Amino acid sequence: MIKDVFETIGTAARKMLTNWGALLISFLLYGALLAALYFFFTTREATTLQVLMSVLVLPLAAIVFFFVLQAIGLSYVRIGVGPVYLLKRALTDCWKLLLVSIPSMLLVWLILYLSDKVEDYLFGQVYSSAPSGNWKYTMLVWVRVFLLYFVLPLMTIHLWISTLREGIGAAIKGIGRNMIGAFAPRSVLTYMLIVVVFGVIGYFLFFKKVAAQSEWMELWLFGARLAIALIAVFLGWLLTLGSLAELTARRALNDVKH
Repeated sequence: MIKDVFETIGTAARKMLTNWGALLISFLLYGALLAALYFFFTTREATTLQVLMSVLVLPLAAIVFFFVLQAIGLSYVRIGVGPVYLLKRALTDCWKLLLVSIPSMLLVWLILYLSDKVEDYLFGQVYSSAPSGNWKYTMLVWVRVFLLYFVLPLMTIHLWISTLREGIGAAIKGIGRNMIGAFAPRSVLTYMLIVVVFGVIGYFLFFKKVAAQSEWMELWLFGARLAIALIAVFLGWLLTLGSLAELTARRALNDVKH
């Protein structure tokens, strides 16, 4: 099993790095997504145009960029597809991914809402009274992390894969089969390996402070670390999508053979 997982990740990485057109388009979409989010959170509502941009245009653009990027990430492992075809297909498929993601979005809101309620119930409104050493608080944090960064992403990615392969209707009807595939050992191991490796890289780049001789040098080092961390997040997520799509395709091919 471990050999199959590493082979799947290696195949997805090779396809990602050799398909320069798809990688470039994905990177540009990623940059556009970050720019849209940045301006959304930093634009002040001073004029009618700024209000329109911050309330309507930027959120809509961010949503489109995000789901087009996901569609490309799940499709670049296909054999014999060029970047132009991938982009065209992603533009037509992104709305499908958005529709099937609505339950996941609602679950994210529900998890955050319930965890806040539990936190208020256990520790009151003063959150400083919930020290990290408290086992109840630690358990609550880990349950929230487990659901938001492991369970929901795996479920959603496999629902996306099924949607792109079979359509929205078939993906919803086969939700049970998709969930079984999402938490199959190979799928879990593939997801965990990539997320842990690139997550650790991103964490140290974001939070590891490097001493510098001057403030300008420290600022440049911080900017370089931030840029590399964002690139690592981009490559890690793209590799995650491609690897799980590759794994699903291999599983489907084996099922056909048998």
